[in-house]
Amino acid sequence: MSSTDKDIKKQIDAYVKGQLSEEEILSLWAEFAQNPSLLEDLELEVGLKKIIEEAAAEGQVSNTQKASITSLPVWTWHAAAAAVLILIAFVQLLGEAPRTELEQFVVNTVPADQIETADGIRSKEMILTEADSLLNLGFSALVSENNDQALSLYNEVINKYDVEPYGSKAYLNKGILLYNTSEYDSSITAFENALSRVQDNRMIQEKAYWYLANALINTGQLEEARIAVINAYSLDGVFRKPAFLLYKKLNYDLGNVDLETSQGN
Repeated sequence: MSSTDKDIKKQIDAYVKGQLSEEEILSLWAEFAQNPSLLEDLELEVGLKKIIEEAAAEGQVSNTQKASITSLPVWTWHAAAAAVLILIAFVQLLGEAPRTELEQFVVNTVPADQIETADGIRSKEMILTEADSLLNLGFSALVSENNDQALSLYNEVINKYDVEPYGSKAYLNKGILLYNTSEYDSSITAFENALSRVQDNRMIQEKAYWYLANALINTGQLEEARIAVINAYSLDGVFRKPAFLLYKKLNYDLGNVDLETSQGN
């Protein structure tokens, strides 16, 4: 048995005994992601621990005692599978080959369902303001791939209705449009404008921070991107998991050591 295998066995034993920190547990699951056969060792250790505890409780510990090894509960395997899925991308960073590139964590194209449209004002019936209509027209133009018209409509909302929620929505949509046409510097400005105006709308905030981070990466501003990713992650919404993975990758590439792995759950 190699020294590495011995170390992993020790980690498994410590895990079963509840002696590992959150960071050490995540590191162990990373090993499981690389080598799933290690889960058999974990199951064996858990089974043996249960046998010993039960025998000790009954005062019948014996070297010749025979007992079957019990499997881990189903919920444990489900948790393991979830942990492996979350960690598998980052595990590749720690392996010798192949190494995952930063570009693989970055959004290529923002889907149309991320575009903000009219909320409307509900009284006896749905009432749309002119700004709402312009946002909806902009969405229609964008999905029809008429980017110039969509950009013009969003600029009209910004110029005429620089109030919330219209200003932040229009800037967010403008940023997404510019991102998808690879105009990353301009998209950064738009996302920052959305963030400077948004009020009491966590979804717009989260989208703006998340896509801002991706745009910053595309312009090589990794430290600024890391800060934007932290902000997206802290909002605890739909981008929490990808934000965590991207944060880990950025920390790795930037040479940071305080990875705060315990925050990925």
